Amino acid sequence: MTSPTDHLTEKGKRTRALLLHVAEQELCEKGQIDVTSVAHRAGVSLGLLYRYFANKDGLATAVVDAFYDRYEEAVFSIPAPPEIHWSDFEHQRFEREVAFVFDDPLGRRIVGGPPFEPAAAHADTRRLARHIEMAARNIVYGQQSDQIEVSIDPGLAAAAIIGSLRSCLAVALTEGATIGRDEVVAAMEHMSRGLITRRDPPATADPLC
Repeated sequence: MTSPTDHLTEKGKRTRALLLHVAEQELCEKGQIDVTSVAHRAGVSLGLLYRYFANKDGLATAVVDAFYDRYEEAVFSIPAPPEIHWSDFEHQRFEREVAFVFDDPLGRRIVGGPPFEPAAAHADTRRLARHIEMAARNIVYGQQSDQIEVSIDPGLAAAAIIGSLRSCLAVALTEGATIGRDEVVAAMEHMSRGLITRRDPPATADPLC
């Protein structure tokens, strides 16, 4: 997979990373990105910023994608141990996902609030669709391994779970909300159990003495 930095020198990669970091700080502090302010705070000219990001939309998209790259690394890159049941590992995934969004400085801005730019909303929608696809494949794996039953199509179940989690996080991260991460995980557990039924292996009978 081609990276936006593949063609850059090491110095260029450091400059791009600095601009991205400053843009993330701007978003956390102000709820929006101003390219002139980003360039000034990074100590570069506006023209140099445009060498790395074609325009404001390009910078906003890069900020959202960097956030979701971290998100996916923290949540989806961990393989399930063979000895753990699908449902138990899914519970752990909910815990990792909620913890990441609560703890990452951009969680409140990107997941918990309205999109700050049209380009950011487009990037967010694209990454959300990717998460639904990943969740659907995960559900199919649980079915094929005979660990779960699904009362609806895996794609619809995945969309319902990811959409519900997103909505729960948005409510929990609203300014002044007092909902904790454990409450979000518990709500998701109740919701997902309504869609997905755990299937345990049959109990082994005790041998006759």
